[in-house]
Amino acid sequence: MSQQTFSLVVILSTLIDFFVIAAVFFRTRWLGERRDSPVIGMGHVLSAVLITGLVFVIKLTPLTLLGFNLFGVINLIYIDLVILPPATAMTILGASYLPLREGRRVTVSKSARIFAAGAFALLPIGLYASWIEPFRLQLETAQVPLAPTRQGKTTIRIGVIADLQTSRITDYERSAFDRLMALRPDLILMPGDLFQGSEKDLEANRADLIALLSQLSAPGGVYFVLGDVDQGHYGLEEILQAAGIRLLVNETTRIKLGDRQVTIGGIELDVSTGQARGTVHQLETDPGVDDVRILVAHRPDVALGLKRRSRIDLTVAGHTHGGQIVIPGFGPPMTLSDVPRPVAAGGLHSLLENRLYVSRGVGCERGQAPRIRFFCPPEISLLQLDNSHPK
Repeated sequence: MSQQTFSLVVILSTLIDFFVIAAVFFRTRWLGERRDSPVIGMGHVLSAVLITGLVFVIKLTPLTLLGFNLFGVINLIYIDLVILPPATAMTILGASYLPLREGRRVTVSKSARIFAAGAFALLPIGLYASWIEPFRLQLETAQVPLAPTRQGKTTIRIGVIADLQTSRITDYERSAFDRLMALRPDLILMPGDLFQGSEKDLEANRADLIALLSQLSAPGGVYFVLGDVDQGHYGLEEILQAAGIRLLVNETTRIKLGDRQVTIGGIELDVSTGQARGTVHQLETDPGVDDVRILVAHRPDVALGLKRRSRIDLTVAGHTHGGQIVIPGFGPPMTLSDVPRPVAAGGLHSLLENRLYVSRGVGCERGQAPRIRFFCPPEISLLQLDNSHPK
């Protein structure tokens, strides 16, 4: 389904829901009611909510046949929650000014007016979640303790920038890269999901992507692993190479930073393949205790398969976007990951007594998904590894 078709269907679906609500409030029998003042009460409001919900469920089958995926359905729900309640509130409050036959007017109950006032609050919340928070880029920092057996005294400063998931390069992406480079990291890790668009879109943005990625440089290098939206982009490897970024696909590399030896391993998207598991096994079992070992993967689920107290000092991942929506006291309702919800929400965690850092990412899910972040701002990250604390 093209984006234009998707947008048209979303508009039509929302209009249907609005007309259902309007039909509940402005029943034709009102015109013939003998009461001097017909009343809109909470009964009408609850009826509108229930009937609209039923209509929405009925719409799911034809929408799925048209090509809507899970994110498309979430988009419809989000629009209904942000647009329809304020529209319903205006309908309720405006009804009291609607002239009926013989000079009668509609009366709106106190409870319905209270509902209407509360419903208006959803509009600014929706505007904030779609137009402000997705661009409130935060810098997150974390101290990662290394085992005393790791040789060296140099503090390793790792810059992490994940999940740009952009379809075109804008000032927002450039600003994110500028802010990361201002931190002067020793090495930079990119856990995938760089560009979300067609192969044609990628080619059209090729020059801008190379220019953007070329901003990244670090003494220890810049390393990238493939994410979900990077699959099938056959020109992406050439773009990364032109920008001086190394793509790691089931392989390891060793670098020196100060007086430390660092081994970096990067794996493909599917962490269950023999090649991916082999790379992880190599990091876990290669002899030696001196070098710092870092695993880079798109999905944090790779950490679920590590040995308890693995030889790997740090795993860095993205993918979850922190859930994009976080409910205070509960966390993200959906993360598309099997790691515990607090871990998928982002930050540095201990999982099976291993260190795992999950980035909330820079961008948002695109395609049919709504652009939304709520209590889950985008981030770039600076991780500092040293022996100042025991592992």
